[in-house]
Amino acid sequence: MQRSKYVKRIIKAILFASLFVVFTAFFDMAFEFDERNTEEMLTAFSEQSGLNTVFVGTSVGEMMDAKEYEKITGEHAFNMCTPSQSLSVSLKNIRLAASNHRIRKAILLTSVETVNLGQYNEIDHIYDRVVDSSSPLHVRIKNAIGRNIRKTFSKEYINREQSINIWIPWENEAVYDKDSIINNLKTRFGRLIRLEPIGYKIAYDLNTVKYAVRSGDPGDEDNRLLEEDLSAAMQLNVPQDMVSEDKLVQLSEICTFCRNNGIELIVLTTPHRSDYYSRNEDLYGNERTVSAYLKDFFAKRGVAYTDTEDDSAVHQIIPDEEFYDYEHVRDEFVSRSSEYLTGQLMEAAAGRKK
Repeated sequence: MQRSKYVKRIIKAILFASLFVVFTAFFDMAFEFDERNTEEMLTAFSEQSGLNTVFVGTSVGEMMDAKEYEKITGEHAFNMCTPSQSLSVSLKNIRLAASNHRIRKAILLTSVETVNLGQYNEIDHIYDRVVDSSSPLHVRIKNAIGRNIRKTFSKEYINREQSINIWIPWENEAVYDKDSIINNLKTRFGRLIRLEPIGYKIAYDLNTVKYAVRSGDPGDEDNRLLEEDLSAAMQLNVPQDMVSEDKLVQLSEICTFCRNNGIELIVLTTPHRSDYYSRNEDLYGNERTVSAYLKDFFAKRGVAYTDTEDDSAVHQIIPDEEFYDYEHVRDEFVSRSSEYLTGQLMEAAAGRKK
């Protein structure tokens, strides 16, 4: 009789755990931000060979066609930009490229707003999940547990109100509108039925390191520079949410990693449509202030920085009608914007070598 009671408890516990896993998987399918763009980019990346240049950054980088860049420069390039790409993911992309190819140049295509407080903070786990999807199951489990343990004991997370949800994949990138939820369920259940798991088209294990890379850990001089820059940022006469300490730390990490691995880093802010600043009469002046600060920030680290908004001819070369919103160019005009941006990058690289 006593044994029967224990068996019932064990069965109940197993049923509860099974239901919990099923419900968790369902909510992940329904509410988690879609990883499609990251997956498509990394799938295409896995098919490349002999890369020496990569583009990283947010969706503003879509106005650069790597093939057009190749035609002009002769470099073998690949565009790793994705929507809402955080600076930490940009660093992961550079690290991934350096681990799989002997890259010598990394180009961060961005906008001044990228250093704003709250911009593109929480998309890392989507990137990690897609990278891990190319690995054997035991590697995926080990990496997932390791990351979550680090988050659990990280001061950055433990002080947030969301810390109670740290181990839930969609705690930060949830979608709540009906169309997105329906689309998520259709896409993911469809994949389940077709036996097409995330990353099934990725050509090789992205976690396998082909070329060893050096640590991006900062030295004493890096820490001194960063401390000065963080202090200077707090003195800028702009709204406090326009410059985030976290973003400046991440930019410093990108600079340090590239320097430690002999990778030339160039930072280029892409243009907006000319009416972008008409929404707020103070926006242009504030962004020029932040841009000037960033120019000094990168110059101290030997990094070329170009802000296309400083080019008086940019809106003649890329007119407003070629944009489909404030900062993205229509597909049919990407060739022209690529040619313009390539010219800006070549000038920046030449200026750095003088």
